[in-house]
Amino acid sequence: MEHDSNPASEQRTERSILFFTCAAHALTHIYMVIYSAVIVRMNQDFGEKVYWYATICVIVFGMGSIPASYLGEKLGEKRLLVAFFLLTAAGGASVGLAHSTWQLAFGMTLLGLGASIFHPVGNTLIAKGIRLPGRAMGVNGLWGSIGEAIGPILAGGLTAWLGSWRYPYLVLTLPTLAIGLWLAVTRIDLKHATGGTTATTGAPSLARPLRRAPVALLTFLLLAMMCGGFQLWIVKTTLPEFVGKSTSSGLLPVSLGNPEFLGPAVTSIMYLVGGTGQLVAGRVVHRREGRGVYALVFLVSIPLILLTARLTNLPLLVTGSLMALLMFSAQPIENVLLARFAPASWKSFFFGLKFTLAFGVGGLGVRLCGWARQGYGLDATFNLATAFCAAALFFALLALLAKSNRQLEPEVLPPIASLPEPRLLKQ
Repeated sequence: MEHDSNPASEQRTERSILFFTCAAHALTHIYMVIYSAVIVRMNQDFGEKVYWYATICVIVFGMGSIPASYLGEKLGEKRLLVAFFLLTAAGGASVGLAHSTWQLAFGMTLLGLGASIFHPVGNTLIAKGIRLPGRAMGVNGLWGSIGEAIGPILAGGLTAWLGSWRYPYLVLTLPTLAIGLWLAVTRIDLKHATGGTTATTGAPSLARPLRRAPVALLTFLLLAMMCGGFQLWIVKTTLPEFVGKSTSSGLLPVSLGNPEFLGPAVTSIMYLVGGTGQLVAGRVVHRREGRGVYALVFLVSIPLILLTARLTNLPLLVTGSLMALLMFSAQPIENVLLARFAPASWKSFFFGLKFTLAFGVGGLGVRLCGWARQGYGLDATFNLATAFCAAALFFALLALLAKSNRQLEPEVLPPIASLPEPRLLKQ
């Protein structure tokens, strides 16, 4: 039975979904890296406890994903995405206005809680509302990488220009709140969206419901994603300091006028280059089944991590950028794999579980990184990242080899040329 559709309405819905989810993804990563750029200044106001409160923010950020995915299914993804903007703005404002440790703890907790909403809810909204979710997730992931790249420089620049660590949090409050209110009054009609249904052309949907979940395959994928999360947090924690010590000012003569910003500035370049991996991966995984590409990402990452730990200056910038490209490309591949293999009614739950494992459990990589650095030196952190990358490769290969009944296999997408592509996703 064909369902009624209005192409113009569908395109407006897809365009709205892509805009608001990209804005939310960029803001998520900007908010979640501000503290790393201003924590020394915050320490002057609140003492050593500020590190503990920042850790609480990261833990809540990861662990809030499953409750967010559950509420998204019950209340609707749009409502939860509105809540993301409002809670994140409120949390950031609370941190910026905090004058006691309990106020800072409250603000950091609220900020982590608000930020935890985006990943499971935003990706579910894309999977349900956009007919080519692989490409859309690649575009969305790119904006997350842009947010991650500009966050430290934005925070450091505002702090240096306006004289206080509070301003990065406060300046972001109004635009974040405004976008949330805009989304609240924007109509997003998923009834006619083609992402969660079979299109009128007869093309199979990425989110077609499965009768049963391929449990072993999903388990191996989730374990690979968790190990990849450890790798991600270790590299993100150690890279700015390592780059700052392994490059000279000649590599980047202008580093905000201060050698202290050389490491973050070069790291931002790596992240900007690496962010293109989100877009490339979205295109590649759309044309392929996905598991083999996912394993290949970790296989190639291992030598790049080891090389990055041993190079300096321009060679370091090249290998670090390639390492970041692969590191960020894994994320849209993971999202599309879950969209393909998870049962339709459990899709949001699996997105929430993925981000709980990768960001919540994997976030413990920050502590492991500190332990490795203190006990064995900065170079040892890259060896630790390599070990988790190898573990991720192991589980990705098991997922690749996992067999499932034919009725559980996702349908192969038709060639892109056979699909009438929405204008917003054309390149």
